[in-house]
Amino acid sequence: MGNKKIELGVAYYGNIFPDNAREDLREMSEHGCNSVLIAMSEYDWRIWRKNIFRIAQIAKNEFNFNVYINFWAWGGVFGGEACSFFLHDNTEHRQVISTIKDGESTDLKVNAACFNDPIFRNYLKTPIKTISKKQFIDGFFWDEPHYYYTPKSPDIFTCCCKICQTRFKELYDKKMPTTLTDEVIKFKENMITDFLKDISSEVKNHDPKKKVIVCLTPPPLDSGIKDWDKLLSSLHGVIDVFGSDPYWLLFGKSLNYVSKYTKITVDLAKKYKLASQLWCLGFLVQRNKENQLQDAIEIFDKQGADSIFTWCYRGAEGMSMASANPKKVWKSIGTAYNNLKRKYGL
Repeated sequence: MGNKKIELGVAYYGNIFPDNAREDLREMSEHGCNSVLIAMSEYDWRIWRKNIFRIAQIAKNEFNFNVYINFWAWGGVFGGEACSFFLHDNTEHRQVISTIKDGESTDLKVNAACFNDPIFRNYLKTPIKTISKKQFIDGFFWDEPHYYYTPKSPDIFTCCCKICQTRFKELYDKKMPTTLTDEVIKFKENMITDFLKDISSEVKNHDPKKKVIVCLTPPPLDSGIKDWDKLLSSLHGVIDVFGSDPYWLLFGKSLNYVSKYTKITVDLAKKYKLASQLWCLGFLVQRNKENQLQDAIEIFDKQGADSIFTWCYRGAEGMSMASANPKKVWKSIGTAYNNLKRKYGL
């Protein structure tokens, strides 16, 4: 049909031995992949970074993959499942929840770093600098940036730590409310935007050619980013790819949900002259739902996605979030990807 250079990839994690990774990458290639996202936890970075870099080298040099690094669950504000050394070592730099007792804040810290905290930002910038120098890595992936998820209540939100209270006072010339007012909602969104702009600019300062990908999670989850259009406008010049992950089955939605957020994502990416990326669900897939993955990937393609990824390799086989039939999930993804490779002559 044409020579569209569509990306087809999966998230990869859990293995830190390069020789085993080589076999996994070969299997990915057989399943139609030409790209890989290495989900690198803080543990991987601190203990296994040499092997992580070697895996990235193999993916690039032996398989000609596009290779991206995901700061998976760093500070508890990206993605989900991996543990955070930062939170363990820096309890004073966590987000604070807005619970009130007897008229006073309980100052309850939660398992997520504060976006405004310069200690956390600097914690990210050191590995950003190191990774930016690696020519075999094509870019960075900011995975579902979000505030700590709280119950839906006007009286409970994050973050209201002392740093955030000070910033709020500077911007609005009044004390930060203890309820989720419109000003607080706007403030939260502005602060997470500033955070993303800061770390994305750090990448570009070290290597302007490195791609920066921002992937947002659609409703019903509330990440703290409500106005996607405004976010992309604010990040103009420091990001290259805009993505979302409409994981319909997790929320009991139909494929109409996938279609809706695919269109929103692709249209906004085009508006800001960015590439678009859509993520297909590949974990916690219920039995007899596996063929829907091919339908979702077809929707991504028909609506013009430039990059299609699946979370994660082999249907999360063996993980606590494994699909009911991981092998069937992986086969379905491979069928969809190889169909697209044939379609575009890849």
